[in-house]
Amino acid sequence: MHTAHLKHISLLAILLISSFLLLSKAAFAASPKIGINVSPPQKMTSSIPFTDIFKLSTGWVTSCDFDWQNNRPVDPGCTKKNSFNTREKESVRLDANGWVQSLPSQQEPEIYTSVSSVWTLPSSFPTGAYVVLYDGEGTMAIRGDVAVQQEVLGRIDFTLNSPKRNLRLHITATDPKRNGNYIRNIRVIPKEYEFSYQSQLINPRYAKKIGPFQVLRFMPWQQTVYQQDVSWNTRPKLTTAHYNSTDGVPLEAMLALSNQTRSIPWFSIPHKADDNYVHNFANLVKQKLAPGQQVYIELSNEVWNMLYSASHYANQEARLLWPRAYPKMNSGTRKILLAINWYAKRSAETCDIFRNVFGGQKNRVVCVVSTYAGAKRFAEELLDCPLWNKGYCGKHFDAFAVGPYFGDYMARIENRNTVNAWVNQPDGGMNSIFKEIFQGGLIQDNFSAIGGAIDRSMQNRVKHNVALAKQYGIPLIAYEGGQHLLRVDPPHTVKDPRLLEMFMKANRDPRMKQAYRRYLQAWKQQGGGLFVHFYGIGETDSRNYFSMLEHVGQATSPKYEALLEQLR
Repeated sequence: MHTAHLKHISLLAILLISSFLLLSKAAFAASPKIGINVSPPQKMTSSIPFTDIFKLSTGWVTSCDFDWQNNRPVDPGCTKKNSFNTREKESVRLDANGWVQSLPSQQEPEIYTSVSSVWTLPSSFPTGAYVVLYDGEGTMAIRGDVAVQQEVLGRIDFTLNSPKRNLRLHITATDPKRNGNYIRNIRVIPKEYEFSYQSQLINPRYAKKIGPFQVLRFMPWQQTVYQQDVSWNTRPKLTTAHYNSTDGVPLEAMLALSNQTRSIPWFSIPHKADDNYVHNFANLVKQKLAPGQQVYIELSNEVWNMLYSASHYANQEARLLWPRAYPKMNSGTRKILLAINWYAKRSAETCDIFRNVFGGQKNRVVCVVSTYAGAKRFAEELLDCPLWNKGYCGKHFDAFAVGPYFGDYMARIENRNTVNAWVNQPDGGMNSIFKEIFQGGLIQDNFSAIGGAIDRSMQNRVKHNVALAKQYGIPLIAYEGGQHLLRVDPPHTVKDPRLLEMFMKANRDPRMKQAYRRYLQAWKQQGGGLFVHFYGIGETDSRNYFSMLEHVGQATSPKYEALLEQLR
C-alpha cells in the first residue's frame, strides 16, 4: 500500500481513538466519581500548568543599587538591608495588565530604581533551553544559574543549568524614550514550545497528568479565601502579567484547562461578588465551556470556618437581616449559624442567576453548598436555613458537600506524647501510623472504640451527612478530602522536624495506596458520591502534605495510583 495511504489510515485511526476517548470521558463524567482540587498558586512552579512560565513568577519586587565593594549606596536611601527588596511594591506604576510603565529616577522620592519578577524553583523544575520574549524597549536581564546565548531587542535566549539559584528577571530601564513603549507582554517559554505556546496556553505535561480526573475544583486558583472587594471589570484576564497574585487565575485559563482535559470545572464564587459579577461570570462560562459540559458552582469556600474572612462577612450580613436571631445561644455558635443562614441564602441567589443565564441548558449547572463534616447541627442549619424567609434551602441545591479527611486526630496536642514515641521506633513510626489508620487502638480517646482513622472518618464525618443528604433528596459529595496527618492549626500545630519528617514519610509510603483504596471504598459504601481530592500537584512543605504528586514530572505515587484506580 502507498506510504501516503498508510499515513492517512494511521492518522484516521488516531483521530477515531482520540474522539472515542473524549466522548467516553464526557459521557462518564455525567456521574463523576473522582476529581481533584488544583494546587495553590504558590505551588505552580512544581505543577507548571502553563507553557508560559512567566505567569508562575511573583512580581514585582522593588530593588535599589548599592555599591557593595565600596560599602556605599548608589541610589539615595539604598542600604545593604533593602537593596534587594525596598518593599515599595505598592508604588510601582503599572498598566491595566500589571506591566511596569516606568521606573523612578534617583531624584524621585522612591528608593527603588529597578524591579524584578522572581521564581522560587523546586529542585524538580525542568532545566534546559528557554527563551524570553517581550514587547517594548528597555534594559532587562535574566539571572540565576543560567547561561545566556543571545540577547537582542525583544528576545533573550538562555539555558537554565539548575534551579538551585532560583530565577529572576530584572528590569533596570523601561521606555527610555518616554514614548509609551515600555517593556510589556513578557513571556518565558521552554524552547520546545516557542512556536506553539500562543495556541497552547496549558502545559501539555500538566494536562496529561491531571487529564484522567473528571472534575477540577478551581478554588485554590481563584484565591477564593483571599478575595475581598471584587469587580468584574478589574478581574484577571489572559493578558494579565502574573497569575499567582491574590486576584487569582483568569477564568478563561481555567475554562481552557477544563476544555482541554474534558473535565467538569468547579468554581467558587467570591463571597462579595454582586449580581452583576455573578451574571457576567455565568455568561462567560456558558460562552467558553465545551458544549454540553456541566459546571459546578459554589459560593466561596468554607463559610462556616471562622478562620476565613468570608465567615465574618457572612455573619455581619446576617446580623443586618436577622438582628434578633438566636439571642440565648453562645456567641461562637451563634456567629457560625448566622453565617450559615446568610451563606445558604446567597448560595441560592447565586445559583438562580446561573440557571437563568443558562436558560434552557440550566441542567448543566450543578449548585453545591458545603459545611463542616463533623458538625451535624451546622449541616441541618444549612439545608433548613430557618432564618431566611424562603426557608428549606435544600430544595435550591443539587449537591451537599463535606470534607471527610482522615487521620487529623493523630497530631492533636493531647495525642502528641503518643505520636512522639513512634518517631523513635526502628521503622521511624511507619508501622504505628498505618496500624492506627487501618485498625486503631494506639491512640486512646473518646472515639477509640470506633476503630482506625478511616472508620472514624466514616462514622464522624460521613454517615450522618449521607442520611441528611438523602432526607433532602440530594447527593453527598466531597469538596475536599484525603489524608490529614499534619496539623497547622493552633494549638495542634506540628513544628517538631522529626514529626514532620515522619508524616512526610507516611505520605510517600506504599501503604498509603492501600489506605486510600480502603478510604475511597468506604466513602462509596457509605453512600458518598463524587470525591474531589485535596489537592493535585504541588511540592510538599512543613505546612502542606496534601498533594497527590509532588511535581509534574513525578511518574506516580501511592495516592495517585489509588485515585486513578477509582476511575476504572
